[in-house]
Amino acid sequence: MIHMTSQNIKISQPTAVAIGKFDGVHRGHMALLDELKLVASYRGLAPLVLTFDPHPIAFFKRARLPLILDPFEKVSLFETLGIDYYLEYRFDEQFAKTEPEDFLYNVVHKKLNARALVVAEGYRFGRGGAGDVSLLRRVCGGLGIEVQEIGHVVHEGHKISSDYLRKLVAGGDFELFKALCGRDFSVTGKARGSALIPHPDKLLPPDGVYETIVSIDGKAQKQDVQVDRHKITLIENIDNKNVIINFKK
Repeated sequence: MIHMTSQNIKISQPTAVAIGKFDGVHRGHMALLDELKLVASYRGLAPLVLTFDPHPIAFFKRARLPLILDPFEKVSLFETLGIDYYLEYRFDEQFAKTEPEDFLYNVVHKKLNARALVVAEGYRFGRGGAGDVSLLRRVCGGLGIEVQEIGHVVHEGHKISSDYLRKLVAGGDFELFKALCGRDFSVTGKARGSALIPHPDKLLPPDGVYETIVSIDGKAQKQDVQVDRHKITLIENIDNKNVIINFKK
């Protein structure tokens, strides 16, 4: 997978593009990505994921947004999903003022060489959220870009969303989180002594003791860990080792 930012976009082939924030990469996101890869395979296009940095909600609220996947975790996950290009587009004041039509022509069409576009139901974009799927279809039709809109995925009456997943983590419902994401809620990083200090914007469950599976340099073991003030304490000194903590209870 080729990882790009808005400063180093280099694409030499026609693409199928999925646009989204992809915080969590839950079953709703996976439906979008499955359609992306299906369209790309059928039409001989390279699948490309377009996401944004910082998260648009954090940008507009000028506040920290707890991330289900920190930037490293998100890239690492996408590397396993069969995506050719992963683009983190800078979301700043100038980009926030971009008109919907300009975004589609200058970014999606010209820079990304898109021939197909996959978005979620109710997708809004452009300055003030002025662009919708109807405008998307109209403008992309004139640019030769096929548009696919993917419906929301629902579980027991709840739309699966990143906000819903944050509530599950806050409530310690790691079993339902796994059912909605297909993987455990996890925290990744490099240990300092017997502690793991996550990315500053990483979502963590409330302070307390949790049952987990801890992988240290690839070796997994059951272990209770202590979450306290955005630090996770383990039972042994594992300084400078790579750690993945999968939360169970």
